[in-house]
Amino acid sequence: MSIKISPKHGLNVSLMKCYFCGGACGVALLGRLKGDEEAPSSIMSREPCETCEGYMLKGVILIAFDPDLTLEQDDPYRTGRVAVVKDEALFKLMRPGPARDEILQRRFAFVDKNTWGLVGLPTVDVN
Repeated sequence: MSIKISPKHGLNVSLMKCYFCGGACGVALLGRLKGDEEAPSSIMSREPCETCEGYMLKGVILIAFDPDLTLEQDDPYRTGRVAVVKDEALFKLMRPGPARDEILQRRFAFVDKNTWGLVGLPTVDVN
């Protein structure tokens, strides 16, 4: 693979962020973009970072989002609350069906901030 260097921006670097936790997970070397534009400061990566990948091996990542602040359906506005629940807990939280099956397969789900508290998920940061 070769990268065309931008005359204005050089390698034209962007920070890659984990779609799940929002943490830094790498660097993208974009080179010359159409119109020789500057690369965005960050790009979401749909590949989980090492930490989230480890969480997905232990359970399902639940991510709280605020529907009122969400601008794009594919990228919910995250509140910063994240919880990892074992599969057994998800069986207790959800009825059998395609939604539960999909969450178990994907290993993550977005949860409305109002529902977050109703199901008893942590409302303070836990280390």
